[in-house]
Amino acid sequence: MAVIDRPSTAASAAAPLTATPAPRDGVRKLLVFGTVASAVMAAIYVAFSVAVMPILGRKNDADFVDAMQRTNVIIENPAFFVLFFAAFVLPALAAWKMRKRGGGPALRWAVASAVLYGIGVLTTMAINVPLNETLASTGDADPSGVRADFEATWNAWNAVRAVLCLAATGAVARALYLHRTPRA
Repeated sequence: MAVIDRPSTAASAAAPLTATPAPRDGVRKLLVFGTVASAVMAAIYVAFSVAVMPILGRKNDADFVDAMQRTNVIIENPAFFVLFFAAFVLPALAAWKMRKRGGGPALRWAVASAVLYGIGVLTTMAINVPLNETLASTGDADPSGVRADFEATWNAWNAVRAVLCLAATGAVARALYLHRTPRA
């Protein structure tokens, strides 16, 4: 990608525009893949909020607990973990590289994305994962009690994660847009 250099004085106004190559530091790729990872994670959280949990909510207590236990085992896979961490690491790394070059408006949006998504990661680690672990270790002894302790809290905090992740996606997409737009 090239950045257009415009003449700065009236005397050189007739001079042709020249293209200066943009730095090849990988920021654009980090922002592209960060946007994709964040968008996929947002889609997962939103899908759970608007489809998966309402469907499971219609099941009896034992089936609900069983389905959530199985879901938690299946979702913990390499593809999920790569996306989960890439959505944070890639915008943060892009921000670090942009800062080394002097910043700019894209830097602020990349930082905002990393912060928003980071809050979602902390929410996941502090609330959703412990709930999942309790659900897994409790077993099937009292499905009604297990569900009562799990469902409403997990759903509420999953919605928080979804909103944070959607906002992070918007921020990293804005960083990508600003990073690729030539300045006059």
